[in-house]
Amino acid sequence: MAGELGQQTVELGTVVRQAAEESYLALRDLVEKSRAADTEGEGGQQRSDTEKKIELLKFIDRTRQRMLRLHVLAKWCQQVPLVLYCQQLASTLSSHETCFTQTGDSLFFMHEGLQQARAPIFDVPSAIEVIHTGSYRRVPKCVEEIGTQNTLFQDERKPTLKKLSTLVRAKLLETMVPKEISEVSVTDGIANVQVDGEFKVLLTLGYRGHFSLWRILHMELLVGEKTGPIKLEETRRYVLGDDIERRMAVADNPFTVLYSILHELCISFVMDTVIRQTNVLRQGRWKEAIKSELISDSHTSAGQGGNNALVQLGQDGELDSSGFRIPGLKVNYWLDERNSGSAESNSSPFIKVEALQDMQIKCQHSSFVLDPLTDKEADLSLDLSCIDVEALIFKAIACNRHTRLLEIQRELKKNIQISRSPTDVVLKREEVHMNIMQKRMDRRDFENCCTNEVLQVRAYGQSYIHLGINIRSGGFLLQSPKNILPPSAILESEEALNKGSITPPEVFVSLKTRSILHLFAATGRFLGLKVYSQYQITLKIPKSILYGSDFMVMGIPWRANAYYLLMQLDNSLMPVFYLLEVHADGEDRSNADATSDAKEAVRFNRIDIGQMQIGLEYLSTLRSEVAFGKRPLSEFLLNIPSLQPAIISGGPSKRRKLPEDASSMQPGTTLTYGTILAEGNWCITENIYASVLLQVIKHCLLGIKYAQLTTQMNSLNIPYVEEVGLATPSSNLWLRLPFAPDGSWKHICLRLGKAGSMSWDVRINDPYYGALWKLHGGSTTAGWGSRVHIANTSEMDSHIYFDDDGVILTYNSVEVDSIQRLVSELQRLSNARVFACGMRRLVHVKVDEKLGQNQLATKMKLHSAKKCFRDRLSDQMTKTFRIDAVGLMNLWFSYGANAMPVVHFVVEWEAGKVGCTVRVSPDHLWPHTKFLEDFVNCNEVASLLDCIRLTSGPLLALGGAIRPAKMPAVPAVCSSAQKQNGVLLASGSSSTTVHTNSHDAQTSSMLSAAGRTVPGLVPSSLMPFDVSVVLRGPYWIRIIYRNKFSVDMRCFAGDQVWLQPATPPKGGPSIGGSLPCPQFRPFIMEHVAQGLNTLEPSFLNARHTGPHLNASANTLSGSQQVVTTPNPLSGGAPGVVKLTPSVGSPVAPSVSRAGNAMLPSSGFPSGTAGASAHLSSGTNLPVHMKGELNTAFIGLGDDGGYGGGWVPHAALKKVLRSILKYLGVLWLFAQFPDLLKDILGSVLKDNEGALLNLDQEQPALRFFVGGYVFAVSVHRVQLLLQVLNVKRFHHQQQQQQAPQSSTQEELTPSEIHEICDYFSRCVACEPYDASRIASFIMLLTLPIPVIQEFLKLIAWNKSLSQPHGDIATAERARAELCLEKHSRSFSGDYTETSLPSKSNIQHDRANNSVDFTVTFMLDHNLTPHMSSSGGAGWLPYCVSLRLRYTFGDNSHVAYLAMDGSHGGRACWSQHEDWEKCKQSVVKAVKAVNGSPATGETGQGRLQMVAQMTQKQLQLSLLHLRDGSLSAGSTRS
Repeated sequence: MAGELGQQTVELGTVVRQAAEESYLALRDLVEKSRAADTEGEGGQQRSDTEKKIELLKFIDRTRQRMLRLHVLAKWCQQVPLVLYCQQLASTLSSHETCFTQTGDSLFFMHEGLQQARAPIFDVPSAIEVIHTGSYRRVPKCVEEIGTQNTLFQDERKPTLKKLSTLVRAKLLETMVPKEISEVSVTDGIANVQVDGEFKVLLTLGYRGHFSLWRILHMELLVGEKTGPIKLEETRRYVLGDDIERRMAVADNPFTVLYSILHELCISFVMDTVIRQTNVLRQGRWKEAIKSELISDSHTSAGQGGNNALVQLGQDGELDSSGFRIPGLKVNYWLDERNSGSAESNSSPFIKVEALQDMQIKCQHSSFVLDPLTDKEADLSLDLSCIDVEALIFKAIACNRHTRLLEIQRELKKNIQISRSPTDVVLKREEVHMNIMQKRMDRRDFENCCTNEVLQVRAYGQSYIHLGINIRSGGFLLQSPKNILPPSAILESEEALNKGSITPPEVFVSLKTRSILHLFAATGRFLGLKVYSQYQITLKIPKSILYGSDFMVMGIPWRANAYYLLMQLDNSLMPVFYLLEVHADGEDRSNADATSDAKEAVRFNRIDIGQMQIGLEYLSTLRSEVAFGKRPLSEFLLNIPSLQPAIISGGPSKRRKLPEDASSMQPGTTLTYGTILAEGNWCITENIYASVLLQVIKHCLLGIKYAQLTTQMNSLNIPYVEEVGLATPSSNLWLRLPFAPDGSWKHICLRLGKAGSMSWDVRINDPYYGALWKLHGGSTTAGWGSRVHIANTSEMDSHIYFDDDGVILTYNSVEVDSIQRLVSELQRLSNARVFACGMRRLVHVKVDEKLGQNQLATKMKLHSAKKCFRDRLSDQMTKTFRIDAVGLMNLWFSYGANAMPVVHFVVEWEAGKVGCTVRVSPDHLWPHTKFLEDFVNCNEVASLLDCIRLTSGPLLALGGAIRPAKMPAVPAVCSSAQKQNGVLLASGSSSTTVHTNSHDAQTSSMLSAAGRTVPGLVPSSLMPFDVSVVLRGPYWIRIIYRNKFSVDMRCFAGDQVWLQPATPPKGGPSIGGSLPCPQFRPFIMEHVAQGLNTLEPSFLNARHTGPHLNASANTLSGSQQVVTTPNPLSGGAPGVVKLTPSVGSPVAPSVSRAGNAMLPSSGFPSGTAGASAHLSSGTNLPVHMKGELNTAFIGLGDDGGYGGGWVPHAALKKVLRSILKYLGVLWLFAQFPDLLKDILGSVLKDNEGALLNLDQEQPALRFFVGGYVFAVSVHRVQLLLQVLNVKRFHHQQQQQQAPQSSTQEELTPSEIHEICDYFSRCVACEPYDASRIASFIMLLTLPIPVIQEFLKLIAWNKSLSQPHGDIATAERARAELCLEKHSRSFSGDYTETSLPSKSNIQHDRANNSVDFTVTFMLDHNLTPHMSSSGGAGWLPYCVSLRLRYTFGDNSHVAYLAMDGSHGGRACWSQHEDWEKCKQSVVKAVKAVNGSPATGETGQGRLQMVAQMTQKQLQLSLLHLRDGSLSAGSTRS
């Protein structure tokens, strides 16, 4: 009783409740006692406060002790499971200890007993044989001892076994065999007793010598696992067999005993195996997925994991079955019930495996489940021969899964939103594992979690959403193809379904909605739109237009505001679309991303798909679906009830009777997307939804176009009206622009275009463009004449075209500045139209009265004076101007007067440019067209034509005077391309400079070396950088020569221009204007007279001699030796006086101006561009012009170098050529003072050379070097040099003394003449170069013997240049002392001294040396043919040799470097050949140093070096040619 009382338990809550009640009752009693004492104390003695406090303190102490014990008890109760588990472990360890102790004791006593149980082994079989037979047959005859016989003889076996089999069968007939034994057979005296799946026993008779008793020969258990049957140990099998034999011997039904013992043993093994496999699974891959517990006899749980305290094993390893049954096993799976989705069950499903009262293994499931193969109640069982608990669990899970999915399928089929056809919800069983669900079924690395049965719910078309159940947790698994739903939506729905917060129909309605929205999103991304989900977007969408939490937004951002397409599905799963216009709340509206903050939909518009008609694209979609799904088209059409009335059998021309259900349809009813989607059957595929979205986006784009364009028009204050109230919806807007021509552009129509395209256009109905359309078609009655054609439109304006009604401007998209661009292009169209009409009116092109009415009234309003001026010039403009072509944005016209070449003009209004662009051909005629463009932009058409008429002739004459060296062909019509690179437009000023051409200095050097007479080139006296032209005004042209001299040419009416040097500002010529041009007015008047003498017959015999030269400027005091330089271009023409008087005779030379005035013109070739220099014989000059020319020669005095004069157009070209040559001479003369100061100051001492005087008005200067005075003066268009020997002059003053031989070296008169000739021929020649002047001055600073050496070299070079009757000689071999200094490419073994001097000749006075360069022109006949590319390909091959001449006592010439033209190696293409040539030249120079003295040979040392070098170069050319020829012959 005490033990039972100790085992009784009470709940902790009861203890707490009772403790609280007792404390409460004690406190109440204490209060009542205190009150009672106070009441009684009124008449008697009252209790003191101290007593009351003591009692209260006692109560508090008792209550505190009680609560503390209660607190300790509560803590102990929390550890009860752990204490029980520890007690169970202690009990198990105590039992093990007892077993080990007993086993040790038994083994000890057994060892003692074995010593006493020893006995000899007797040969019992032999004794039996001897007793029965009286003999022993196994013993050999020769052996007398008795032996043993183990087996029967062969002839004894068969009858013995037959007899034994008969006895066994007889015994079996007498014995009752249980029905559970499945097989009993006898073979060779052995009975085979077998129970399938449990055991197999071999029996015979003869237990302990009794043939009536059964003896067990062999026993085998059939219970097993996948690895095989259970094997009993040998000793255990013998013990078990002996025990069974013993029991069978005393039993009335031996086979019943045999079955009961072995069956119970097998059942025990089965349960042990089941428990063991379950424990292995719980510790293995089914860890935490299943739970197991043993079932006792009272079907109560006695423990977990197979550890039952009431089930003990015996010492022999068998179950001790005394007092209890074999325990069963309960296996729970799908433990996480929260993920099972079942709200009804309070426990996880389980499988119960136990042995029933009849000792049969029974497997039961906790709930009713169906077999997926038979759809009947599932039968769970174990195969005892191959026990597999995991397979049993799998089967139970499969049946439970099938049952649950079948219930969900029945529930979904009742929902009309989900199931509209039999194939919308399908329970599908796969024969193989589904890879589509294998990726997500195991989230805990469980390999066999895939399922073979899923519930398929149609999303749309042939796309399904799959629902499966996880065999590990029992949770639902949702899966779909990647293109149907995003993974986040699957996970979210799966989690909600497993938690039970929503039902499966609600889940699939949501997933179907999301799948359609996801399809719309994918289609939108494919179309290039931004897609936002409801979790990504922060737009403030009005709740009134939302149908739920599932929606999708597509963004179309547009700078200041944004447009979004809201997509959602209503309760019937019909798509609903809203176009939202969103404005950002912040200031920065450049980024209208939907994920940013503070955005609100200010306007929204629902797009009704029920109004979208289905066209041919829907039928094409169906045909594509048919081709893909292999279904007939009629099957698709018949599944759409709303489409059936639209199907006309027999073709579109036949009629059919409408069915009764379609009688309500009107005759003109058309099929829409809304009706198709409302059907909701399986043929609504993704293509249909994509087509719906495409149509919706098209309507959105149309609305966006309208909103954007109208917003831009409102911002620009452009009025517009809309077309509303029409039977057919219109998308046209009518607008008016402020600059539109009055009465012509009233109807400007902006057409938004078709839905789905961002293109739009603008049409203007104007008869002017109708006339252009007729002209384009070849009509001659369009009002433009017969010689006018349509001009091409630039690529930038290819979107603008015209037709018979007007002009159309087409745009492919709506930009932020589309209306502004439209206004700009309409402005350009208007300007081009007004200019074309003005040109047509001025050149007297007949215009239709209706066409010209009100077109030019506002644009051609001018002052009355301008009108009179235009009328006076209209006849002349008609003859000289002609319209060639007219276009939308351009007009081509030409100008040509008398014999002047035709000048072509193109006036074009280019895109993106304010105002027009004027292009001229020839393109070098106008330096820039700014002033012409200003006339056009200001609508001064008459002023434009007048400017062209007055400036074309002077500009053509100027272009002919400064023609480049290689004249390009003039195109017949002007090009629409930009000007050449030579045109440089100056920004910020009205003047612009243009350079005529651009070449490098190396080319100019080669031209100078080659004599500038290379075949194929037009000779030119100007370098490309000499002259630049600037337009200072419409009629004001400035000619600038090398930035030093400027001449203004002003154009006036009367066929004449005014030429005058540009007057410098107050700061002087250094900041602008021109240097003084002495005698400029007499110079141009002289040349005008010379030009007119060739034009007017009355001038042919007139000769006018200009004033004599100032004798004081050219005559030196005393007797002089004067040598005047000849004109290098005239070749000894008359007018050049060479004076070589005797010493002491005064000289006052006089040269005729009229004779020299014709010299410059001979050096200029006839031009191909510009006005002709000669007039026809019938040309008569104006009387006033003749009078002016005649009086111009009266008093031709200088006026400070800035005087000007009038020049007629007839003589302008020749005068300009002479002026440019004159300016070149002035520029060259202006270089002398600075060069003299630099060179003479750096080389000579103060008393050895200096500038004597400078006369800017003459102009002339004198300087002395050593004992010689050099006088340089400007004479017409050339520089003259005079030389005076001062020492000889002093010697002649002392003639009374006896003549004595001069010990000092002096220049002979011939040498002085050679210096003057060389100055005129090679120094002061064109093209003018300051480095040649510097080199010449440096040459004069050399000692006299060295100068004589150079003179010999110059004379030899001159002799080579003279043909002497053989022109080919000059072409074969020439040499020249190079005076020009330019950038070199000498080899690295020579470093040129970096001196600031411009001279190419370097005089090192300290070391008595001079560095110079000799250029050799190679023989053209000896140079191999080479394909030279680039600008220098036409030049002859040259070699420049840099030498150093050291003079004095030990004079010699040293090689410094060698350079070649055409890339540095001339015609030696191979580097090895060039090096060989260089080495040969070096040897030749060294050989000259070892040759006899120059006095003995009569040649100078420098001349000998040049001769040897020339010969060596010719030999190298011969070797090079012979080598190339031999190589060519070898190859051939």
